[in-house]
Amino acid sequence: MSQEMKMNVAQDNAERQRQHVKRKQESHSRLQCWISNRHAERLQELGQHLEDNQASLIEQAIDLLYQHELVPQYVEEHSDQHAHHEEQSRADTID
Repeated sequence: MSQEMKMNVAQDNAERQRQHVKRKQESHSRLQCWISNRHAERLQELGQHLEDNQASLIEQAIDLLYQHELVPQYVEEHSDQHAHHEEQSRADTID
């Protein structure tokens, strides 16, 4: 094989290798992009889920606080009314 042919073969091999590396880099870039997009979508879904859960927890906490504030007041009001009603009944009985 002549020197010129050996050089051409070496150049062809080098070019094929460069093309191979370029294709691998492009594939890697596309894969990274897809992974990034997929992770972004998944993170967005998880974020929405967490926001929904957080909103639900806040609503539950408000309900519990509301019940905690209202129930003792309700019990107190009704026990006062009940006591007043019993006093009225006794007074009516005595009269």
